[in-house]
Amino acid sequence: MEEKTTPTREEELARREALLAQREAQLEKEQAAFEAAKAQGETRKKKLLDNNDPDFVNPKEKLYDKFPLTVHQMDRIIGVLFALILLFLVLGFTHTSFFGLFGG
Repeated sequence: MEEKTTPTREEELARREALLAQREAQLEKEQAAFEAAKAQGETRKKKLLDNNDPDFVNPKEKLYDKFPLTVHQMDRIIGVLFALILLFLVLGFTHTSFFGLFGG
């Protein structure tokens, strides 16, 4: 019985050692990427939101990725909706009927 547990234990140790080596390689890679980003960040212009993060994605781009429209189409839709909001606010403050604009 003692002979069967020794190879299993050695296999387990070898497996853990391989996982540890893999993790150390991953950490070295991440550290190198961090150092490169840090060095680049010192020369790169810092923007308002990105904090010199090289993997930064603008939240507006994330919104555009959810819809199958081009950026110009989405900007036009947003502009029209914004104009309608302003129109209804103005009509509400002036107590004018929306349908009265169309001869109703």
